[in-house]
Amino acid sequence: MGDLFWPALFGVFFVCWCLGAYNRLRRLRRKALNSVQKMFAQLTEFKPLFDQPVQSQKEAPEFERRQAVTASGDAGWLALVAAACQLDAALQSVSHTTLDSVAIRNTAQAMEALQRSWLAAAEAPQDLAGEALPPELVMQWGVLSYRMLAARSAANQDLAAYNQAIAEVPARWLAPVIPFAAVAYF
Repeated sequence: MGDLFWPALFGVFFVCWCLGAYNRLRRLRRKALNSVQKMFAQLTEFKPLFDQPVQSQKEAPEFERRQAVTASGDAGWLALVAAACQLDAALQSVSHTTLDSVAIRNTAQAMEALQRSWLAAAEAPQDLAGEALPPELVMQWGVLSYRMLAARSAANQDLAAYNQAIAEVPARWLAPVIPFAAVAYF
């Protein structure tokens, strides 16, 4: 039992403690990455709403009405399509294998711009052709928005758990050595 027993026991304890913290960080990072990937998957479902007509061929008058409104320069619809394109561009530039704060912030800003554009288009006054947005599009938006909000909430919870774990001891000491960094929220 010489003079090295207690320091060796302390060293083994400290190494095990650090390995446990490292494994916990890896697990939380993987969970956060999966949540962020689900969030990105939900966001990719918004772009097709504005790429092609929602209506089928049977509802051609509604499609022609929307084309006439768009052709006449409806700023709300054009802003909505532009915001959807901006969100799509942000999602295309995102790496789906890492937690990049800049990409998450850009995606969150594009998502908020799409939501603001939607509200502006939805609150536009009714014209002679009827509502500014077709009812089918409004219904699809509601379903996708609900899914997106659920995915956003789950991703933010997982990111918060990951960021909190990085701030705790001994992970605070390990984070600079091993590339673990706090991540922005949606």
